[in-house]
Amino acid sequence: MGNCSESMASTQEVTTAVDPINHTTINTNREFHNEESATYWLPKDEDEQKRLTGQHFGCKELFGGNVLNSIRDTLDFEKGISILDDMINDYPNCTYHGCDIVDVTNKVLEIKQFTYKHGNVVKGLPYADSMFDFVHMRFFVYALRKEEWPIAIKELIRVVKPGGMLQITEADPQLPKDSSSIVYTLTNTFNSIAISKGQNIEIAQELESLLSAHDNVKVVQSEDRRCNMSKSAKISS
Repeated sequence: MGNCSESMASTQEVTTAVDPINHTTINTNREFHNEESATYWLPKDEDEQKRLTGQHFGCKELFGGNVLNSIRDTLDFEKGISILDDMINDYPNCTYHGCDIVDVTNKVLEIKQFTYKHGNVVKGLPYADSMFDFVHMRFFVYALRKEEWPIAIKELIRVVKPGGMLQITEADPQLPKDSSSIVYTLTNTFNSIAISKGQNIEIAQELESLLSAHDNVKVVQSEDRRCNMSKSAKISS
């Protein structure tokens, strides 16, 4: 069973070739980042980008859109606001800023209202205080150590304008009941790797309390969606 939660608040054998500029380690089969301080261990190659694209649309279908209802009701997307997310097709009047520890942007794709910067949410984002109307971070369960989550959330809050909105979407990788399924094996393997790296596989259940710990933040909506990936099943809330 795979769960996905959104909390929204206002306010192989290895042959290595290292590219120190792009923080890249190239495996004979897959390409990974080489940011020594980061525990993110998934690939950063074209195949991974395709997987992430599928994950994006799956999550969008699961929640009925890229943003929660309370955000759509609060912010004027038609007028155009500054957003740290990838929603250009849905809201073409807005400006967008993307940030990652590696450069995974499409060099051929030219979108005037999109700007990319290299950065690390734990070390500090390359943005001024109170810069964005809306900030969205998601799928960091296999990226951050347990002790890094409070640091990351504090940094996200820093770049949100007063009265702005922060949305965090995170997977809750629970094991399905059928231990013989491939989904059970994969999820168990992923979780074991994450735990060995000091990551918190239950972070989705803790987001609301982490956000509420900040006096200048009010949690206005929290949603949970479940999707049984071990067999054909309807999406349930």
